[in-house]
Amino acid sequence: MNKKKLIAYIRLERPQFSVMGLSSACAGMIAAYRGIPDISLLLGVCFLFWFLPNIAHIANDYFDREIDKYARPDAPLPSGDLSPEEAKKDMILHYIIAPPLIILIVKALPVETIPLMIVAFFGLALTAIYSVPPIRMRKMGILKDITVGLAAPTAFLGGWVAIRGWSIGIEPLVLVSGYVLLFTCSQMLADIHDMKGEKTAGCRTLPVTIGIKNTFNLSFSLGILSVLVIPIPIIMGWFNKYYTILGAFVMFWIIITYIGCFVNFDPEKGREWNNKLLIGVMLYTIAIIIGSV
Repeated sequence: MNKKKLIAYIRLERPQFSVMGLSSACAGMIAAYRGIPDISLLLGVCFLFWFLPNIAHIANDYFDREIDKYARPDAPLPSGDLSPEEAKKDMILHYIIAPPLIILIVKALPVETIPLMIVAFFGLALTAIYSVPPIRMRKMGILKDITVGLAAPTAFLGGWVAIRGWSIGIEPLVLVSGYVLLFTCSQMLADIHDMKGEKTAGCRTLPVTIGIKNTFNLSFSLGILSVLVIPIPIIMGWFNKYYTILGAFVMFWIIITYIGCFVNFDPEKGREWNNKLLIGVMLYTIAIIIGSV
């Protein structure tokens, strides 16, 4: 395998976005433990929730290769760096590896075994129902955005239950809701950019079914809801002052991003807005981590 091909396989997995899963699991564990847990435990669970999004990205690129001719022409498949057959083999290999890997990691670590295994297998199922027929949430309007919005919260919940099992109160539910809202509203902005390719491929995403403006307005509403959720841990006194500082900045970041969208509304910049909100997600994750130690 030459260097170009290797890089194409790495790009297919989009590891830079899989870091979201890793960091969310890390945040869940640290928030549940109220500090840094055993390092082997931390690394094992974080690796697991880094690996699962990689599968989702491979499956997405394989089944959405026609859409990506318009939405992401430089991706490995539309650009010709990888053939569909190569991507298919890579996807099947990952799905074969995933179940025993989940069982091996969960059994090897001092965690709450059953809760973590259930959440991890739910995360694996999410990787399939988004892109893989016959379910293919990718084509089902807001269900597509909700499915994407569940990815990081699943990783966070996986980290939480690894420490505390099914001891789930209001705190993790509030934190998870912040992730769901942020990811869902950011995905809607990406859908606006991808509308042409998705319409051509027959995907009934929100911009296709309700229009670009209505999709943007719905995204904005969810973004504002996330701004209202972020201060709840401050009010409840769950975290230290560092969460308060960084959480306030995340709220400011989200508001400024949407103001920029309103002032210079351009559907072609949907991915740019999406990426800016994803920065907000990472900052929210960091706020949870540093607020818990």
